[in-house]
Amino acid sequence: MILLILFWGAALFILYTYVGYPALIGLLARRRPQVSCPLLTDDALPCLTVVMAGYNEAARLPGKIANLRALDYPQDKINILVVSDGSTDATTEVLGQLAGVRVLSYPQRQGKAYALNLALAQVQTEFVVFCDVRQDLEPGSVRRLLSDFCDPAVGAVSGELVHRPSSTQAGQNIGLYWRYEKAIRKAESRFHSTVGATGALYAIRTRDFSPIPPDTILDDFEIPMRITRMGKRTLLEPQAHVYDVLQTESSAEQKRKIRTLTGNFQTFSRNFWLFNPAQNPVWFQFLSHKVFRLVVPYALVITLLTSALLSAPFYRLAFLAQVAFYLLAAAGYWAPTLRRNKFVSFAQVFVDMNAAAMLALLRFVQGRADAKWEKT
Repeated sequence: MILLILFWGAALFILYTYVGYPALIGLLARRRPQVSCPLLTDDALPCLTVVMAGYNEAARLPGKIANLRALDYPQDKINILVVSDGSTDATTEVLGQLAGVRVLSYPQRQGKAYALNLALAQVQTEFVVFCDVRQDLEPGSVRRLLSDFCDPAVGAVSGELVHRPSSTQAGQNIGLYWRYEKAIRKAESRFHSTVGATGALYAIRTRDFSPIPPDTILDDFEIPMRITRMGKRTLLEPQAHVYDVLQTESSAEQKRKIRTLTGNFQTFSRNFWLFNPAQNPVWFQFLSHKVFRLVVPYALVITLLTSALLSAPFYRLAFLAQVAFYLLAAAGYWAPTLRRNKFVSFAQVFVDMNAAAMLALLRFVQGRADAKWEKT
C-alpha cells in the first residue's frame, strides 16, 4: 500500500508540475481580460538609464552600444551606464572611446549584483532598463517596455527572449523547452505576475530598487520579486523582443541551468517570505513553477524505484518504459552521433535538466554558490 501511495503521489506530482500547472495557469489567464497600454509617443516617453554589467566584453561592447543607439526611442532620453566588473581586457579603454557612455570600473571582479548596486546608486532617471551585453534588442523593445508602465500597478516589465534557430538537435530541443517555458510565463503575466524577469531585458522604476546582497546570483529573480512583494505586478511583454543564440550542446545548457538553480536555492534560503502566502502575492505561481521543478528529480527517482518493486503488470510496464527512456538518454552520452536523433536528444536534455536541479542543490549545500559567472 505504501509503495502504491508513493508511486501515484510522485507520478501525479510530476504530471501536475509539467502538464497540470501550465494548463491551469493558461486557463486562469484566459479568464482575465486582456489589457494593453498604447505605445507612448516620443514626447510622452520618460527619460531612462540603460544599465549593463560586463566582464571582459571589449569585443562585444561596440556592437551592443550601436544596438542601443539604433533603438526606436529618443536618444536624448537614453542614458547608458556600463559597469566594468574587474575586467582584465580592454573593456574600460573601449568604453572610453564610445561617445555618450558613462563608465564605472574597479580592479577586482565582484559579480553582477555588486555592479548593479553600484550603478543604481548613480542613476538619476525615473526608469532603469537592465540588459546584458550579449543579446541584441529589437528596435521597438524599450518603447514597448516603458509604455506598459501606464498602469501604476505595474512595477517591472520583462522583455521576451527570442532564440535564433539552432543547428543541432540538442539545441532544437532546448529551444522547445524555452517555448514551453515562455508560454507559462506569458500566462502568469496575464493572470497576475510572472515569477521573476528575463535578465537580458527588463525595466523597473528606479525608486523601487533596493540594493541586493552583492553575492546574489539571480538579480533578475530577486529584484522583480522584491517589487512584487510591494504589491506590484511583473509583466512579460511579448512585443519587446531580445535576441540570443541557444546553446548547441546539452552539457553547456546544463552548466547554465546548474548556476540558475543554485541561485534559486540561494534566494529561497535568504527570503523565507517567498513561502508565505500572506507575504508573497504570487505564492501559488512561485511554488508550482519554481519550487516544484526542483522537487521533480526526486519524484522521478521514487516512480522508478516503486515501479520496480510493484508486481502488477501495469507497474512492470511503467518500470520498463522509464528504463527505456533513461537508456535513450544514456545513448546520447555513449554515442554522441546518436544525439542527432530527436528522441535520444530529447531524453538527454530532459535528464540533464533534472540532474542539474540535484547538482545545484549539492553545489549550494557545499557552499559553492558563486556570483561570478563563467561564459559557456
